[in-house]
Amino acid sequence: MRDCAFVRSAIVEKLYNQSYYTHRLEDIIEQISERNRKNLIDNVLSVSNKQGFINQSEQFEDRIVASDDTSNYKVVKKDDFAYNPARINVGSIARLTSFEIGIVSPMYICFRVKDGIIPQFIEHFFTTSYFFNEMQKRLEGSVRLCLSFEGMCNIPIFIPRLEEQKNIGKKIEILSEKIDIETRLLLCLKNQKQYFLSQMFI
Repeated sequence: MRDCAFVRSAIVEKLYNQSYYTHRLEDIIEQISERNRKNLIDNVLSVSNKQGFINQSEQFEDRIVASDDTSNYKVVKKDDFAYNPARINVGSIARLTSFEIGIVSPMYICFRVKDGIIPQFIEHFFTTSYFFNEMQKRLEGSVRLCLSFEGMCNIPIFIPRLEEQKNIGKKIEILSEKIDIETRLLLCLKNQKQYFLSQMFI
């Protein structure tokens, strides 16, 4: 399973490895801060560094508990991004794909891509070691290091043409699906092996 994850990581790095950077993230993303003013949305979400957006009731890592009044919570819609500025260094950044709409704690920084940019392209960019290294350079704070939106916007990035963005995103999604299938198959074979071994000593 680790080998599969390593292969995926290596391929993603290769696809995003460019020798020059023509833009910064500020050119292609914009911050959003729409609030749940009338408490009309009750789907409270959190961002996990392993599962992405999940219902807050399932979030045990950050222990973020929604208040009774969520009017100040930020509204996120499908394909929007959010990250915990104090935990982005451990991967707490995600694109909303499992829900059409939800709300997150005001502590999160939320943004979306501008026209002409494929969300999947940026989503995979955030998994590269290049992004991690650039993000580390921009962390600020004395007690807890955080990444501000301004710091995020300052990160250089290479942006290919729209069609190439689509191709890169599609390649990675196909690869991820294949890895998921192979991982499930491997788990089934391991369980089958354990079953046969247990039958041998009955």
